[in-house]
Amino acid sequence: MHNRQVLELPPWAIVANVCVICDREFFNPFDQRVYKEVKSIAKMGHNVEIITPHETTEKKKIDDITVHCVSKKKPFGFTALGILRKAFQKKYDLFYCHELDPLIYSWILKKITKTPIIWDCHEYLVPMKRELQGNLSALLTKIVINFAAPKTDHIITVDNTLGKQLRRFGPVTVIPNYPTISDFPLPVNKKKNEIPNILYVGGLTKERGLKKMIEAYKIVKSKSRANLTIVGGFYNPELEKWAMDYDSKYSLNINWKGWIKYTELAPEFSKADIGLCILQDSDRYMKAIATKIFEYLIMGLPVVSSKGHMSDKLIEEGKCGVSVDSSNVNEIAKGIITIIEQKPIEEMANETINFSRDKYIWERREGKINELINNLV
Repeated sequence: MHNRQVLELPPWAIVANVCVICDREFFNPFDQRVYKEVKSIAKMGHNVEIITPHETTEKKKIDDITVHCVSKKKPFGFTALGILRKAFQKKYDLFYCHELDPLIYSWILKKITKTPIIWDCHEYLVPMKRELQGNLSALLTKIVINFAAPKTDHIITVDNTLGKQLRRFGPVTVIPNYPTISDFPLPVNKKKNEIPNILYVGGLTKERGLKKMIEAYKIVKSKSRANLTIVGGFYNPELEKWAMDYDSKYSLNINWKGWIKYTELAPEFSKADIGLCILQDSDRYMKAIATKIFEYLIMGLPVVSSKGHMSDKLIEEGKCGVSVDSSNVNEIAKGIITIIEQKPIEEMANETINFSRDKYIWERREGKINELINNLV
């Protein structure tokens, strides 16, 4: 991990004790948005700690930041009580709650401690719950948000469209989930691989286009030389079996890397030539730009992305890739081959970096978090 960087603060600066509460496991898979936020909070000179569900109840450290882990193996109610108990054990100046369950906790915490609450909503929660768990879960999620969100002091979210939806509950600040320059240093003397390397980073699900990617790669291999590296983990054993069987049956030789720590991803981007983001059409994905697209761009990777999504305008403006019909494997394959053949990849890499490197980075927005903390405590 990186050494913790702290800005030199004037004597009159506010130093707050901030408690960040996670909705899901912080470490596995690694929650890079929470990680970026706590690093920013610590860099501004505040004291910050994390409370997260985990495999076991224990105390850990990440970049000198304390992480209080509460066992998630117990029934939900016991995990929730464990998180609340841990939050009550210390006097905090601010609770910074992520996603759905901590939104419920925040109402209880504020009711008892009168401590200000920031709620960070990472994505479109109601469509996500409907897609993954059905209509009843979506309805319950909507009820929870309508009840608890107005009781927070400020809402942070990832894009303007979601921000507009949430403004009826109170003040909203949009902080896109851009990558950090410190975790994605600029590749030095980046050169095209003799055999182009295609990269996908993220969760491995049908909705995120895993099947389509692999089927498209089979077509690419039949027409052009290319390698495919996939970084991420499976959530569904049946999909994992299908992927491994398909890879073996057609001798695709995909490089399966599994989950890699967020802070160790940069070398995989540096070794790649093209980034894939083949999200399937759904309310959950079409209204926002996937974080991985920004990561690809600032590392100089032209992108093959889903047509009809929010990323279309970005890719067209920067001339940094192609948008394709994410349901059509032939179109996906054609998009990959187009990037391989249309112009030198080194030239596209430089254009992509010049377009994105100073614009779509976390450091340009992190100061907003400090402003909010100073205003609330």
